[in-house]
Amino acid sequence: MPHKRILIADDEEDVLDMCVRALSLQGYQVFGAHNGFEATEMAKKEEFDLLLTDIKMPGMTGLQAFHAIKEHNPDIVGVTITGYARVDAAIEALKLGMNDFLLKPFSPEEVTAAVSKALERKRLEEENARLKALIPLFKLSHAFVTVTDLDALLQQVLQVAVQETAAGLGVLMLMNETSGDLEVRAVATDRGSEPLGDTYRLRDQIARQTMESGQAIVWQNESGLEPFFALERVNTQVNTAVALPLIVQGETIGILSLGKRGEGTAFAHSDVELFSVLASQAAIAIQNAHLFTRIRNAYEKLSALDHLKSEVINIASHELRTPLAIISTYTDLIEQTSQPQQQEYLSTIAGAVDRLTLLMNNITDLKCLEAGEMELQRGELSLSQLLAEVMDQVSPLAASKGQFITTQVDDQPPDIHADGPKIKIVLQNLLTNAIKFTPEGGSITVEAEATGNGVHVAVHDTGIGIPEKEWEWIFKPLHQLENSLVRQHAGIGIGLALAKNLVELHGGRIWVESTVGHGSTFHFTIPDCLCSPGS
Repeated sequence: MPHKRILIADDEEDVLDMCVRALSLQGYQVFGAHNGFEATEMAKKEEFDLLLTDIKMPGMTGLQAFHAIKEHNPDIVGVTITGYARVDAAIEALKLGMNDFLLKPFSPEEVTAAVSKALERKRLEEENARLKALIPLFKLSHAFVTVTDLDALLQQVLQVAVQETAAGLGVLMLMNETSGDLEVRAVATDRGSEPLGDTYRLRDQIARQTMESGQAIVWQNESGLEPFFALERVNTQVNTAVALPLIVQGETIGILSLGKRGEGTAFAHSDVELFSVLASQAAIAIQNAHLFTRIRNAYEKLSALDHLKSEVINIASHELRTPLAIISTYTDLIEQTSQPQQQEYLSTIAGAVDRLTLLMNNITDLKCLEAGEMELQRGELSLSQLLAEVMDQVSPLAASKGQFITTQVDDQPPDIHADGPKIKIVLQNLLTNAIKFTPEGGSITVEAEATGNGVHVAVHDTGIGIPEKEWEWIFKPLHQLENSLVRQHAGIGIGLALAKNLVELHGGRIWVESTVGHGSTFHFTIPDCLCSPGS
């Protein structure tokens, strides 16, 4: 196996020179050391495929050197040289981790054969490990394709990684798309999976390095790794760790990290290979799970919008019949009556037309808002003038029910920097809603005042009131109260939703306070008051 790097340690100069020459002639890259200490120092600076070492050397034995080197390079192959006539010492060396042995004296052919044999055995072991690595990947392949629950998938991937490599602890983190931070999404130990909770915390010592490099990073038998695995309720005393980035289309979406406990533990090269394949496949599966979730959410949103459209059409078609019937009926009566009565009927027709116009405008505006197609056209706006215009529009409707409607505005009401037509729609819907749900003879009051950073408007009524559990829901499109109330007071449930959207488009807030049977107060604020009434 040419190009393999061989490290030879022997305190006998003749033996060392003969081994170096024999192996160099076979195409190996050969490096010599005169004792165990020198060999371990060389192995700290460079990686070697095989160590050929004498067992008995002064200061540090060959076995001691082999174990020291193996802590940093767990995949290195060991062949021992012994001058003992008995083979029991060499056999003991095999039990302690050596791959083969040579008895002195030996020929150049024997040393090259022993090295070749040991490397070939190592190659077969690695190949066998790769084949074994395919088994968990095969087990997970079905999950990669079928599992759409992301958390379940992450836990399954991590558990297999921990089991197959005898790791003591595994952590899987994913990038939060909103904050850009890494978040712990799965934890597993050699005892099984660990439930996630608020007490889990993970420091980013290793994670940061892995994210920056975009490559697998391995720490073998090092101290100070505990802070990385700082997970409460879990024994985190690890001294060997590996971290791999989860990469999809060149973008790192997370980190897969595993740690081992105890002296002499290390991740073999085959372990890292398994991690790499597993991380690659897991990253794709995670991305697929994300895509499935997005597609499902988009489908649910489209289904809801389709249902919303159908509901609007169905309810609006029913609701439009009433004002159209009024228009038709009173138009017929105009032709048969005297002049004074005609004016009264025309006023009724005008009110019905206003209701119809407001309804159709609400439907159109809400559609634009939902689609994100509405923009504000801000300008200086007289709040008192705007209120007067809206009061002129809704007063006939209130009068038809014998209701009292009044305004309470500051003596010097401020101008505001807002979109006049849209604020007018808010007021129209709030007042129309108050008139609709206030019984005959009730009262409605509109208050407006300047605040520290804007204007506050409140619409009080003495209507039927709203249960507290409904306060949030009444601002949802098409949400209505009990069916009996809806049928009694009519409406398709989009006025308040539109008002909320328009107020929030201005950066304001809208809310309700209500007591069932005693009435309601709808509040809204618009920021950025100009605070100069005469301007």
